[in-house]
Amino acid sequence: MATMFAESGFSYAPHPEITPNTQLALELGELARAEGCHPAYHEAVMQAMWEQERNVADPDVIRDVAISVGLAADAVDEAIASRRFRPVVQESTREAHAMGINAVPAFVLQEKYLLMGAQPHEMFEQVIAQLESGTVQTDDV
Repeated sequence: MATMFAESGFSYAPHPEITPNTQLALELGELARAEGCHPAYHEAVMQAMWEQERNVADPDVIRDVAISVGLAADAVDEAIASRRFRPVVQESTREAHAMGINAVPAFVLQEKYLLMGAQPHEMFEQVIAQLESGTVQTDDV
């Protein structure tokens, strides 16, 4: 992973001792989506997790991340306390599992091909070229 990040020009500094449960981060992502700032929130969460060694499972950390992109503190606090977006995330997870997705990241191409896990750029280039030429091998995707 570190090599792939470096080759792509990205920083890679996840917390060395924590693999966070991102459920709460995903729930606040739904709040961010509802408030029209999901792209900024997603980027901030990825930076916190992969570049800043922050534990995005910690409610205080994810609260700070959410507020940093413009979400109102009271709305964030309410979403954390009520967990009102949990059913949305759980349903999305069920749908992903029904499609065969069991890893992240996962990429659905042309609404029928699934590419799972961190893959090198060359894999994407190969699959996209095959899709464009109509010669995709289902064993490759």
